[in-house]
Amino acid sequence: MTSYREISQEISQRSIALSCKYSRNTVVKVIRRAKELNNHWPLSLKQTDAKLEKLF
Repeated sequence: MTSYREISQEISQRSIALSCKYSRNTVVKVIRRAKELNNHWPLSLKQTDAKLEKLF
């Protein structure tokens, strides 16, 4: 399962990719989708991982 919460942190895409063990392309896609949804860090506590999974 993709860690949307971790990817949405405001650190470099390369650092996110390395720490999550995802490709940088996956990170870019998630960040792009988060911007479309107007999701930004820090995420609301109401945004559970299950809710994030449905959004992406």
